[in-house]
Amino acid sequence: MGGPERALTAQIEATSPRRTTVLYARVDGRERPRGPALRRRVRCVAALSQAAELSGGRVLRKQADAVMAVFASPDVATAAAARMQAYAEAGGHKSSDMQVCIGYQTGAVTQEGGHVAGETVERARELSRQAHDGQIVTSAETASTLSAGLRAAVRTLSAVDGKQLREVVWRDSVARLIAAQKKATSARHPALRLTYHEKVLVRRRESEFVVMGRDPALDVVIDEPTASRRHCHIVRRDGKFVLRDHSTNGTYVTIAGEGEVHLHVDSLVLRKTGWLALGMSGDLTEQLVRFACE
Repeated sequence: MGGPERALTAQIEATSPRRTTVLYARVDGRERPRGPALRRRVRCVAALSQAAELSGGRVLRKQADAVMAVFASPDVATAAAARMQAYAEAGGHKSSDMQVCIGYQTGAVTQEGGHVAGETVERARELSRQAHDGQIVTSAETASTLSAGLRAAVRTLSAVDGKQLREVVWRDSVARLIAAQKKATSARHPALRLTYHEKVLVRRRESEFVVMGRDPALDVVIDEPTASRRHCHIVRRDGKFVLRDHSTNGTYVTIAGEGEVHLHVDSLVLRKTGWLALGMSGDLTEQLVRFACE
């Protein structure tokens, strides 16, 4: 496979659809968003972003009156949405004329660097517009995937344009929703932890790519001349973490207690703990990515 073909293959793999939950929160108000009113909205968005991150989300976009985040599962997004509402309300981060309206959707997205796109993103934004007066709204299909403890807080709304909607009744239920989400998550899939110098990355989502290489837009940027710009990626398939090399010089994989394996334009299932060296043997470089399948 030639250089251009390999680069094209890497780009296609890095943008392959993966399943995630996208949450979109809007801050509405009666006052026009100018001067002090705009500053109040910006402060509220900052509080919502903090609550999303504290809940395990990754904030990908912030505007003056909205925030978008992605979550590992609809359970996590549901608990996060409730926490975001409570955080804004009880913490005094929004004025009496403002309402936080949240919509979220689970489905396939494409990811390139820190950006996600696709119908799931647009649906989450649309659901946030269909939420009113501090509601949390999701689709019937997303609600159907929630664990039993969280489904108990969901009620049916009237259909809009033939699409079935569900509301998460969050007031007086925040603590219960968070506890139910934690209980459901504790029984779920293992995680992959990657460590490169001071950077630590944890991934739990099914079909979520972690892309590594020299390209500064990637998830893990390797300071190693022998590494390709888009060197390799790791994805979770059927409960296993699979490393796929699509580089020029290959990836050197060491699983603890076993010998080093040179992987070149091929795949390998990661197990236990170990380290990766991109472009040269781990015996010859200090640029190691350590992994742990937890």
